Parts: sequence; structure tokens; C-alpha cells
Amino acid sequence: CPICQKVLSRKADLPRHMRTHDEHKEAFMHACPFPNCNYKTLQKSNLQTHIRTHTRERSKACPHSGC
Repeated sequence: CPICQKVLSRKADLPRHMRTHDEHKEAFMHACPFPNCNYKTLQKSNLQTHIRTHTRERSKACPHSGC
């Protein structure tokens, strides 16, 4: 990154990373819809993962029965 010198593993990740430096990044934030939760993130996929902390939903099922 030319601003913070962070080394990214893929060149394609740079545009997404650059949003972290944007002075208007609040406009791009995704906020948690659950009451009393102040979580915000620039990536929608991170929000989807976070929401599962409220719903206890698992993205993958354990292959062992009774788990």
C-alpha cells in the first residue's frame, strides 16, 4: 500500500484495502442490524460472518453426528 506500506498478498486486494484510508469510508460501512450492536465493517462478507455471532448459525455442519 502506498499509504501505510502494508504488504498485500494479491494485487487484486489493493482497491479493497485502499477504502480503509478513504476519508469518507463511513459512507461505505455495513452496520450490524441487531439492536445495541455497534459493529461496522467495510466488507459485507465480514458483516455476514458477524451476524452469525448473534444468530448462532453455523456456515458449515460438523460431519460427526451429535456434534
